[in-house]
Amino acid sequence: MKGQTKNLTGQVRDALLALPDTVLMETLAQWLDGVDEQLLDWSDECRYALGYRIQSDETDKIYASFEEIEQAEPDGVCASWKVPEARTLRTALGNLSIEQFYHTVIALASEALADQASEEAWGSPPSLVSDGYDFMRCLAVHLHYQGLHRPEPGRMFFPQQATGRRKPMEPTSPSLPGWCLRSSRHRESAASLECHTVGKMTKAVQPHTD
Repeated sequence: MKGQTKNLTGQVRDALLALPDTVLMETLAQWLDGVDEQLLDWSDECRYALGYRIQSDETDKIYASFEEIEQAEPDGVCASWKVPEARTLRTALGNLSIEQFYHTVIALASEALADQASEEAWGSPPSLVSDGYDFMRCLAVHLHYQGLHRPEPGRMFFPQQATGRRKPMEPTSPSLPGWCLRSSRHRESAASLECHTVGKMTKAVQPHTD
């Protein structure tokens, strides 16, 4: 990676980690929700990287992947995303290398904020044809101002429903939202139906590599 790419990636990470806990969790949840509809499998990988885990609704056991829960509980699997605590989330973000943060979090923000970036002329996000420097500068400024708008006292944030793939459920604890997920068999069936009716889903373009 070029020095400028590393520097701007670091600025975005610093701005993200400077957010208050509630705003940090809300921001990342909104980004993930924003790409779920079109890029569900990829957003799942982002959740894994950020410390989200899968919890069985039947046994409450925590699993690292859909494959693990299907092997352990093959009959009628239903599970929930276990959202990490803010401290765990910060640790996960801090432990990502600059390259991993660039290819995971910057890429996630590029997809989730595409419309806003276009409307506000942030410039092209990182891609095979763009260095994304202007986009990353604007993203860092955007996160800075996000931190200035703290949530009202007592306000709790819940992620939006992921259309057609998941349904919301009651939180698994007073402070953590939960998701009801389908097993990968059902996920594959839903994906097949979606491809049949809408056309093959376009995969996320990996950010520009220097």
